[in-house]
Amino acid sequence: MKFKYYDLMAHLVPGLVIYFVIDLEFKDLIPEISALPLLAVAFIIGYFNNTLSSWLETFYHLLSGGNPISKFFNGKGIWKVNYYNGSKVVSLLKSTIDEKDPTYKMLFNEAMRIANTKAEQRVIDFNASYAFSRAILTNMLLVGIILIYSNYDNIWYYVISILLFVISLLRFRQRDGFYIREVLNVCQNVLEKG
Repeated sequence: MKFKYYDLMAHLVPGLVIYFVIDLEFKDLIPEISALPLLAVAFIIGYFNNTLSSWLETFYHLLSGGNPISKFFNGKGIWKVNYYNGSKVVSLLKSTIDEKDPTYKMLFNEAMRIANTKAEQRVIDFNASYAFSRAILTNMLLVGIILIYSNYDNIWYYVISILLFVISLLRFRQRDGFYIREVLNVCQNVLEKG
């Protein structure tokens, strides 16, 4: 198995954060372990954190104002991320699909297929960055729950947890937008060149 930086960022970092918060809050329940087993445990925790984050993706889109795909295809942007060629890309993509009235999801899936065949490093990097932001968002949700549970009588844990979650939600939204925009740009370039 070949590890990529995405694996380290999306699994190990969130796993370490969750482990250290659990260790901090429930010290009596957690046995002390050495560095190598700690990394393995953190990676597994991060793996499940990442799985949960993919399951919660639709919920996160609802919280942050909807999926940016439909906004971009309609020529609108999201906060700090704009895309102006939506209608042009929609018409280019419709010519590649045998569906009479394709949904935006179908069009974006086709755009991803086209962009992935081009295999540009920027698309891969933006996808990894998006997945990392999604994992951090779930991480902040879980850490907030743990901290609030163990310190339910301290208002500052509520304030800090909610603030970190909102900041992470905004960053998730931006990273999602950057990834979608990059996929659409690459797809447009490929389809226009023929």
